[in-house]
Amino acid sequence: MSKTVADLKLDDEHMTIGIDDSMAEASRRLLTISGGILVVLDDDSKTKGVIGQRQFLKAFAENIDSNEAKCSEWMEMDFLEVQLNQTLKSVLADIQERAPQAVVAVQEDGEFAGYFSPTDYQEATRIVSSLKGLNL
Repeated sequence: MSKTVADLKLDDEHMTIGIDDSMAEASRRLLTISGGILVVLDDDSKTKGVIGQRQFLKAFAENIDSNEAKCSEWMEMDFLEVQLNQTLKSVLADIQERAPQAVVAVQEDGEFAGYFSPTDYQEATRIVSSLKGLNL
């Protein structure tokens, strides 16, 4: 009875944006979600990077023109892709080993499926611990 990534709610705490969208558009979108990130996708819905508060601070500290600067220029590319069918136990091990800036879930074809948020990490840890206690 192993729980998988698909058992988590991965459609909250993020919004998506296109790789060629402007940082101005990115900031408008990020303002609509509290504490989340933007997942930067290409035209095939494949994850190319993420943008969070740190990337915005860095970009604006360098006085970018937010209407001209593209998300692709400022996105963080240190993210880990996990499959929806991966067990939570293996994903937690991968996260601990790699310590990426973000974790995104993908479908079998590599298409973006959801953002594995810090809240999801806590939930996964709780689930794995409770299953361990039941010897599952």
